[in-house]
Amino acid sequence: MILKMFRIKKSRTKDKKEIMGYAFGNRSKQRLATCHPDIQKVLNLALSRSNVDFGVSEGHRSIETQQAYYAIGRTVQLRRGTITNVDGIIKKGKHNYTPSKAVDIYIWHDELETRKKISYDGMHLAYVAGLIESCAKELHDRGEITHKIRWGGNWDSDGVIIFDQNLDDMPHFEIK
Repeated sequence: MILKMFRIKKSRTKDKKEIMGYAFGNRSKQRLATCHPDIQKVLNLALSRSNVDFGVSEGHRSIETQQAYYAIGRTVQLRRGTITNVDGIIKKGKHNYTPSKAVDIYIWHDELETRKKISYDGMHLAYVAGLIESCAKELHDRGEITHKIRWGGNWDSDGVIIFDQNLDDMPHFEIK
């Protein structure tokens, strides 16, 4: 078996091919820049090693946005059900800090129809989560970051994904 040292990736912004790992697009870079430096280091390393491209959907979250999320299932979109127990005022979420102590990701693919199917697909997110957790452990063990990372698909870090959780938030990562 021959191992590939590089992957050929079609650039998001240009129609040329480059030999490189994945890199964040401008919007993901801007969102990631709102996060704690430890999160930035971990996600940049993970993306450089990943076989699955991903982006950052949210880092810092304003109180107004947090309150809008809190209203879902309570006063708006009643059929949807609640998506958070954090209102941003009485209880502050990790996204509400500056810099943000949390980040949400999504899976990226150049083809729109494929991207629609896999953006928040559990299998893809679990793959990336394993990579992010591995990179975080490596950086923490080397003393390059001071915080450990917790994943929203395995809040208690017991290795049982989803089944023993009260809240499933697979795109979410936060510093402990």
